[in-house]
Amino acid sequence: MDELDMLLSVIENPTRRRILEALVREPHYPLQLSRELGLSQQGIMKHLRMLEDLDMVRSFSEESDQGGPSRRRYFPTTGFTIVVDIGPGLFNTETTTRPMEVPSIEGLETRGKRRLLDLRQELVAMDQELGEIKERRALLITQKESLLEEVGHIVDIDFQDYRSRKVVYEYIQHPGIKMKDLDQGLGLRDDTVEQILESLEVSDDES
Repeated sequence: MDELDMLLSVIENPTRRRILEALVREPHYPLQLSRELGLSQQGIMKHLRMLEDLDMVRSFSEESDQGGPSRRRYFPTTGFTIVVDIGPGLFNTETTTRPMEVPSIEGLETRGKRRLLDLRQELVAMDQELGEIKERRALLITQKESLLEEVGHIVDIDFQDYRSRKVVYEYIQHPGIKMKDLDQGLGLRDDTVEQILESLEVSDDES
């Protein structure tokens, strides 16, 4: 299972999404999660074990403040972002993962509720900047789709067989791809791919 498939398997389940939503706020006991989500502890533990197996969460033992046996609290260990672009001539997926650690309160400023208001304002500014980046990205994706539509029209006219069209599509859409990676990714021989791509240069010379 590759990284994208693994991450999608995590978030496709609504219960696991709700568990992660709770854990990113603060570490939780299984009993807390059971009460918050309205599910049995057995059901919660099934999901927590899966998340542990995928290195998405960990747990630590904590002494009970009421003199009872120690309990385990769970916290997330991996943050991630998934981006999927689908449009005319465009299919692209990207994943980014980043490690997460249990936050330490040492060295943090403790100005109480007033500090919370300051942090809220900083988050407002960040959200605004992220929104601007999102709008800019959406514009670029639209422009990219327009270019790929033009690519599609040209390829359909100039390349008669399916295999050649597939090679050219991959070559145009991934400017940084190496020849050997293109060969392996499409399951074709080196000389076959090379011959198809050489026809692009011939067409360019003729024009």
